Amino acid sequence: MGSSDAPVLIVGGSLVGLSAALFLAHHGTPCTLVERHPGTSVHPRAVGYYPRTAELLRQVGVEESALREAAGYATHRTRAGVTSLAGEVLFSSEELAGDDGLGDLTPSRLLLLPQDRLEPLLRERAAALGADLRFGTELLSFAEDPEGVTAVLADENGTRTFRTDWLLACDGPRSTVREALKVPRQGRGVLSHHVSIAFRADLRTVLGDRRYSVVHVKNPQVTGILVHDDTLTGGTLIVGYRPEDGESLDDFTDARCAELVSAAVGAPDVPVTIRSRFPWDMAEQVAEGFRHGRILLAGDAAHVVPPTGGYGANTGIADAHNLAWKLALVTGGTAGEGLLETYDSERRPVAAYTAEQGSLQLAVRSGDATEEQRAAAADALTVTMGQAYRSAAVVPEAGAGARPAPGDPRTLRGEPGTRAPYVRLAREGAPVATLDLFGDGFVLLAGDRGGAWLTAAADASAQLLVPITAHRVVPGGGGGADVLADPEGLWAERYGVLSGGAVLVRPDGVVAWRSRGADPAGAGTATLTEVLRGVLARG
Repeated sequence: MGSSDAPVLIVGGSLVGLSAALFLAHHGTPCTLVERHPGTSVHPRAVGYYPRTAELLRQVGVEESALREAAGYATHRTRAGVTSLAGEVLFSSEELAGDDGLGDLTPSRLLLLPQDRLEPLLRERAAALGADLRFGTELLSFAEDPEGVTAVLADENGTRTFRTDWLLACDGPRSTVREALKVPRQGRGVLSHHVSIAFRADLRTVLGDRRYSVVHVKNPQVTGILVHDDTLTGGTLIVGYRPEDGESLDDFTDARCAELVSAAVGAPDVPVTIRSRFPWDMAEQVAEGFRHGRILLAGDAAHVVPPTGGYGANTGIADAHNLAWKLALVTGGTAGEGLLETYDSERRPVAAYTAEQGSLQLAVRSGDATEEQRAAAADALTVTMGQAYRSAAVVPEAGAGARPAPGDPRTLRGEPGTRAPYVRLAREGAPVATLDLFGDGFVLLAGDRGGAWLTAAADASAQLLVPITAHRVVPGGGGGADVLADPEGLWAERYGVLSGGAVLVRPDGVVAWRSRGADPAGAGTATLTEVLRGVLARG
């Protein structure tokens, strides 16, 4: 780190910035986060987090507290179109009904929790792990040189310079960092302009026994999307406006917003109090490059995804998760700086695909989709769990070719570059999920006849000074400290290996390398050493 104040400076303390600070702190990497607002979000904004995102929060000890906080949200949720909450239902469809049917795919489930209630949990956990979080602090300027970045920060006590090795921009769709770098963006651009209106109102008598995840409201007074909270004492109404027709944010006074909410609720006798307004643009935009020297872009600073499908926040958190372990190893001297190039080559194609899917979902749900668009639209599991990385941090198998198209995660079999599959195992009699083995460092899993791979992993670890946790997976029960029992006998099939094969899983739970069969003639140490040198850019 040299004379740096911290190895990583994070600009922006919303959902993605806090996630980045939390993931970095989990890996033991000192970081400082600056956020110009005095606290976390006061606006609900994002609400839904897919199971893959919940898995990432599980790795850093937040999933359980988030589930407790979200306990008030009913497990039975529907999407509906209504004239108003108190009026006629135009259509209704089930989105999540109790058991979501994903028990064979993940131990986690869909998390429904407004952003303003998730952010404090991230902030608390990040601080507990040692992250330096400075709210009420603004980045005024920054300058990069070959050795790092010098930033000028301002708070209530004045200005100061801050020296860092890497600057991570998580400062939203209007990112001042990205704009200062003059990074162009590709995509369809801004599609429409919206205002999210957070309000308080007693919706219990209006809703009765009904519960909606998303309500599409349309009547002569208002057209928009309404979401209620789990207490039924408030919610958010999203409406559009058209600057090209002379409309502006100034039109959305408290009185006007209350009128719109009352029209959406359909019960004029229910008092409405406006909490806040949040303007935003629906857009499809992806930055041309997520790494620019010592500056890295994440979340909305890197990509803006149409909210249909709810992919934006999930994609941003995944950015932070992908980047954190790489920054930790680079700043710790374990990996070369080339590892950070894989952040762009892995996450930018994912962002472009996800932004496109957001637009396709928008067309499908609005009824304007062509047959081609309907055919191209993928389900949420494919978008969030079924993608594959191709980069220098993944060792492809012979004949693997280019990055494959995203697909059903249930069809994945441990291919390098994909999410390591979930299997229920046991360790010394106690149940353990494969996903709970990942998240800290590299993990090698070998079949019941793959003991030579464990020896090779220990030798490669000692040579490169890279910690590797290694286990043999044995069908049935029993086993010792380095043996995991596979009572259902599913591990080898789900990971696509024979009894003598092995897989190396990265700290982010992605398969880095796989050998379907046994260690060839004792060459396992050389093989794993070469694999790790490549993955860690230590050529």
